[in-house]
Amino acid sequence: MKTKSFGKAGYLAPLGALLLLVMLVPSALALGRPGNVGTVPNNVGSRPSGSPGIPQQAQNRLIDAKLKACQARENAIKTRSTHLGQLATTMEEKFDAIAKRVEEYYTTKVVPSGKTVSDYDALVADIQTKKTAVQTALTQAQADSTGFSCTGDDPKGQMTLFRKDMQAVIQALKDYRTSIKSLIVAVHSVTGTTERTSPSPSASPVPTGTP
Repeated sequence: MKTKSFGKAGYLAPLGALLLLVMLVPSALALGRPGNVGTVPNNVGSRPSGSPGIPQQAQNRLIDAKLKACQARENAIKTRSTHLGQLATTMEEKFDAIAKRVEEYYTTKVVPSGKTVSDYDALVADIQTKKTAVQTALTQAQADSTGFSCTGDDPKGQMTLFRKDMQAVIQALKDYRTSIKSLIVAVHSVTGTTERTSPSPSASPVPTGTP
């Protein structure tokens, strides 16, 4: 049986593929960016005692219309929260798989060759920290979306809070991705990679824009 040789090219192929994968996977984050779910006036469910020049019946119809519009946006928020959870779960699973492959490659191929990354443990710990941050942000977003109500004291403020929550989740996912890229680049650096054989990490597509 022939023994497989892991020379310079042997290092580059798997690491280059992983780096390219971690760069391409997050393009889905752009699809999960907070979109326009409309604006909600405060106290949409309250009925004014009366306004000069506007019949009470007309005022009531206006309030009812605002309440229905808010309820439609409430449904949109809860739907987006569900989709956000699905997106985060999918991204986490992909990132987890990539991180595991890099760690296995490092311990089974790089270390036995006599090469090590000086701050490897810190990089791995940072990956775990960023992963935990994703879960924390997602839990907060889901809790805030569940608590949204058009009959609450400040539905407009709740909607603003949910948008911020969505942005926090997406940023946490981006930070998680970056921590994995940092590990891949560090491992690359000790295997003697060159620009010709490895894609540049700066080419990673990063979602931009805010709602």
